[in-house]
Formats: sequence, C-alpha cells, structure tokens
Amino acid sequence: MSYIINSVFNLNGKSEKIVKTCPNCGAKMEPEVNFCTSCGTDIRNVPLDNMQNPSTESLNNSGVEEPSVSEIPPADRRAYRAAQSSEQQTGQTFEKISEAVKNFDKESLGKWFITSWKTPSAEQQGEKWYGIAVLLLEMILFAWSMSAGIKKIVYSSIPMNLPNFAQEKINSFIHGLGFDIFFLVLIMGAGVIAGSYIAHKFVYSESVDIFNYINKIVQLSNINVFVVAILAFLCFTSLKTATMPIVLLMILSSILYVIAAAFAIREDYAGNKDYFYGVILYLIIVAVSIAIAYMIFKGQLISQVQQAFNVDISKYFNFGVTNQQI
Repeated sequence: MSYIINSVFNLNGKSEKIVKTCPNCGAKMEPEVNFCTSCGTDIRNVPLDNMQNPSTESLNNSGVEEPSVSEIPPADRRAYRAAQSSEQQTGQTFEKISEAVKNFDKESLGKWFITSWKTPSAEQQGEKWYGIAVLLLEMILFAWSMSAGIKKIVYSSIPMNLPNFAQEKINSFIHGLGFDIFFLVLIMGAGVIAGSYIAHKFVYSESVDIFNYINKIVQLSNINVFVVAILAFLCFTSLKTATMPIVLLMILSSILYVIAAAFAIREDYAGNKDYFYGVILYLIIVAVSIAIAYMIFKGQLISQVQQAFNVDISKYFNFGVTNQQI
C-alpha cells in the first residue's frame, strides 16, 4: 500500500485514527508528516499511534467538526497548520500568564523589600521581575509628580480667564514634558544598569542573568522607594516652594542608585581584572548615557516649546563660549 490507512474501526464500532505523536511537544499529526508542524522535531522514526476519534473529539469550541489535514487541499495545508500552531502558542502564553498570576506571592515580595531595607547586601532570591518593576514604578511616579507640580505652578501664575486654545496648548506641552522627563530618567537608569553589567563582565569574564543582576542593584538601592515617595509628594504639592529639598532629594536618589550599581559589580571571589578598572569603565558608560539623555531631552524640550509657544529657548542651553568677530 502507498501509505498506512488513516482510519480503521475497532470492535466497539468507534472510529480510530492512526497518527504520529511528537515526543517533544505532544502534538499529533498525520502518518506521512516527517517533521512536527508545531516545534519542528524530526518524527520520521516515531511509531504510529491509534487515537480514538469519536465524533465529539473532532468538534471545535463552536461545535463544528474540524477537518483533518488530509481533507484540506494541499495549497491550503500550510496556512491551516500555521493557524493551528498559532492557536497552540496563544493558548500556551495565556496558560503561562494565568499560572504566574496564580503563583504571585505577596509575602515573598514583602519579604524581599524588608530584607533589602534591613540588609541591602544580603543574598536573597526573588522573582526576576521584582527589580525592573520597582525601577519602572519609581520612574513613572517621579515623572508624573514632576509634571503635575509644573502644571500647578503654571496655572497659578497665569490669568484664570485664559482662552481655551491657550489652555489646550499648555496642557499638551506639560503632558509632553512628563513623557520627556520619564524618558530622560529611563535612559540614565538604563545607562547605569548597562554600565554596571558590562563592567561586571569585564572584570569577571562571565555573563550573568540580566534580570537577577537588576534585582541585585535594586535590592542595594531599595531605600530609594522612600526617597522617591517623598520626592514625588513634594513635587506634587509644593514644587515652587520646596525647590531646594527637591533638588537635594534628586541628588540623593541618584547617588544611592549609582553607588548601588557600582557595588553590584564586585563579587566575593577574585576576577580576571582588577575591580578598580571595572568601576572606571562603569563611570565612563554612565557619563556617556547621561550626555545622550541630556542631548535628547534638550532637543525635545526646545522643539516642544517652539511648537507650543513659538519661543526659541535654545540659547539657554548654549554653555560654550560664542565666537566673536575681531
């Protein structure tokens, strides 16, 4: 026979289907398939299985019987298999998300915070997303409170009967400024992490998991949760009158973060290169990231002010000496 019969009947009269089962992902396919359509595993030497195929098993969620691959025209089989694979992957993704939500442990997160406050350098295990989630929340909180404080200052300094179009321009500008502040902090924060990670690899010639490394940095600087909370409160409530405390808190938060990332480079064992040179490399990368963040923020701010108010503020960012004709 050209190939093995697809369907036979058992003694009970129920239809049975001869299939191949992928040993890697468990997907079932037609006997003539040589490679798994879901994961690509070679199944040429996989033995055939008899799969009971009652009418209820061949129905999809809508109650309609799904055709077998052999019943589909050859030109449409690739699209059909791709659709099946996509559905399986989507289902697996939702299962993983659902499992992560079910397994979320509030006590573990709380313990991670408390331990990081009591003994920042202590070895402890936490979910990989702890560090990056805390960092992003701190950045978002700071950017939002800063833009809200600026908005309060602006509206307290302008006439109450300002035309609607002028208010819309101001709101649009402040909204854009909030995003600019967030991306400014994001770029600098990413630069600190990247600098520390690269310096660690430079000193010890080994790669570590980036999420665990971020957890280590955030754990060392987790006191920043309180600093950023106070900073956000002052920005939102009294940005105009508490300028000096806000500036000092910003400097303190930055110093804590930079020191934590520098401290994270060092391990308990000797590296291939001296730790001191790793710190120098780290500081160079941080300086470059700050310069890049400043240039991007400056360009965005000048452009937004120009568009919103038709005012050129670029001269306030020119710190160099201007050329004068002799």
